[in-house]
Amino acid sequence: MRRSRLAALGAVLGVGLGLGGTASAAERTLRLSHITAKDSPWDKGAAKFAELVAKNTNGRIAVKVFPQSQLANGSQKAELEMLQTGVLDMTWDSPIILALFLDKRFDVFNLPWLYPSMDVANKVADGPMGELANRWLAEKGIVGLGIGVNGYRELTNSKRPISSPDDMKGIKFRVAGSKLYLETFKLLGANAVTMSFGEVFTSLQQGVIDGQENPTAITDSSKLYEVQKYLTLWHYSFDPLVLCINKKVFDSLSPADQTAVRAAAKEAVAYERALSAEEEKRLPQELARKGMQVNALTPAQISVFREKVKPVYGMVQEYVGAENLNLMLSEVEKHR
Repeated sequence: MRRSRLAALGAVLGVGLGLGGTASAAERTLRLSHITAKDSPWDKGAAKFAELVAKNTNGRIAVKVFPQSQLANGSQKAELEMLQTGVLDMTWDSPIILALFLDKRFDVFNLPWLYPSMDVANKVADGPMGELANRWLAEKGIVGLGIGVNGYRELTNSKRPISSPDDMKGIKFRVAGSKLYLETFKLLGANAVTMSFGEVFTSLQQGVIDGQENPTAITDSSKLYEVQKYLTLWHYSFDPLVLCINKKVFDSLSPADQTAVRAAAKEAVAYERALSAEEEKRLPQELARKGMQVNALTPAQISVFREKVKPVYGMVQEYVGAENLNLMLSEVEKHR
């Protein structure tokens, strides 16, 4: 009985337990965890990375992907802790989660109405800001392998269309848990609460909350359209996506395998970015077909929202540092 339980656990974790069964062809298996559903851009990017690692190492290294943070019971905080301790080898992580549970300076990546386009956001991530993010990760025992795209965070709710800050009053929105997002929604007059993303669908279904903010790819892959009527396209916060690996795990790889993993990451990040860009264009119409009322705000409408949240920049500067904020703003301007 004990042997069968161990074998079952080994199957879940992708670990050979030496119990006399057929061994995997891979000499090593890396566990990559992420919070989103199977077949989301995160998941497809992870699958592409796994495919490329196997190819680049002639099958010696395998990557096993675990969607919906299943090894961390749906908790992104636990997932990040497991990455740091080496219980998990790899994760996809939003700077939101990194700011919440690792280093609050990551909030500089998610300021409201910061990037004029996804292309600009990607160029910023590939420059000095990406190098800075890698240094912050290294201080916490993590290696950053590349920065992909979660996308522009849009607004959904079950009450009414949103076209001005006044429309947000009296609606309870689940927002990402950082001070940045709570203060942004407070300035817009909304009732903002935080909770693990794993609880969002049920909370929307039961009326515990009325709305939420996430990229359209998450709204679609997590089937939030089943419990949300109104989608507002306001591009208020762009969310990059960092591919992370535990530093001790990475350092334990041979130089050749480190090179192979980095090459796989670079190609997988480019693939995930392209996929996210395509879905960003396609999904509003798809979500409309699935029953959502889609409202794309005009530049004039967005300017009213942007003006109200200007104080957030000063608040964030206090804890990310003026030098880091100014570098971000200059990088955005350079690529605008």
